[in-house]
Amino acid sequence: MKRSVPILVIDYRTIGTVSLDELKQAFWEDIEALKDHFGVAYVTNTKLILPVTNEFGDPLLVKRLATGAVVSRLDTHHYRPACIDYKL
Repeated sequence: MKRSVPILVIDYRTIGTVSLDELKQAFWEDIEALKDHFGVAYVTNTKLILPVTNEFGDPLLVKRLATGAVVSRLDTHHYRPACIDYKL
């Protein structure tokens, strides 16, 4: 039987169009609040969906700077060694 996992949505629509640095700060503050005020310690299978725009809110395609290839999905660059999960 598949176990349902509760999902928490943090809504950033009210802050409007912001720079990535400002969004990063908002994420950081909210993650700290989850730990400090709500006791959240772990998450599983998270996904971040970003409507990418210019400074005026107009939609933009994300392209690789080196090749100009359009990108719509990125895998994280964060590395978590398996030995942490298996206590090796």
